[in-house]
Amino acid sequence: MRDYGKIHTSFWSSETLAGLDTDGRLLAVYLLTSPHTNASGAFRLPEAYACEDLGWSTERLLNSFETLSSANFAKRCAKTKWVWVCKFHEWNKPDNPNIRKAIVKSIEAIPDSVSFKQEIVSAWRVSETVSKPLGNTPSPSPSPSPSQELPALPLDDGSEFATDGLIAELRSAYPKIDVKAELAKMRVWLLANPANRKTRRGVGRFITSWLSRATPTAADAPRPPKRKELS
Repeated sequence: MRDYGKIHTSFWSSETLAGLDTDGRLLAVYLLTSPHTNASGAFRLPEAYACEDLGWSTERLLNSFETLSSANFAKRCAKTKWVWVCKFHEWNKPDNPNIRKAIVKSIEAIPDSVSFKQEIVSAWRVSETVSKPLGNTPSPSPSPSPSQELPALPLDDGSEFATDGLIAELRSAYPKIDVKAELAKMRVWLLANPANRKTRRGVGRFITSWLSRATPTAADAPRPPKRKELS
């Protein structure tokens, strides 16, 4: 679950909003800020989730989705229950290349059966180099070698937490632990347990708790005492 969602102040003066009724406006705000929304603006939203959050009937919800679809604000795939806020990529540009990488991964994971997947791919320019920030012309930089790449940890909002900046400090704090290997284990565990993913604010505690319980590497593990020879 995300800690917060952003709405630009121009949202309230936009032509799109001006043409929406009250329910359409409320649903638009909900899609931008709901706990189900992620960094790509494309996510699965069963009717029951939204109806419970908004206190609406299914009919009222679907009518409002029709309103947003007509205004080209959002699209909904009735078959898969996926929703896409069409201009989310313009209003919520990634702050850094690592967040963009996480967004690209989440888009690639969208089922092909989602009717508007290719539109999402085109909007986010997924086919481009994932390290290229949106809206900027990057200067060329060498690709990191495999030994330099560190596992990023998936977060509850669909983005990922880059561990590059922590590795030196973690290795200093846990000298007997293979920190890189443990980070890889954390990533696999979080991918397999999405309900247990952490917020960006809480992931630090998760990392230190995990490393505190980790087994020392073989070279640093205590050796068994030598067997006393019989005289």
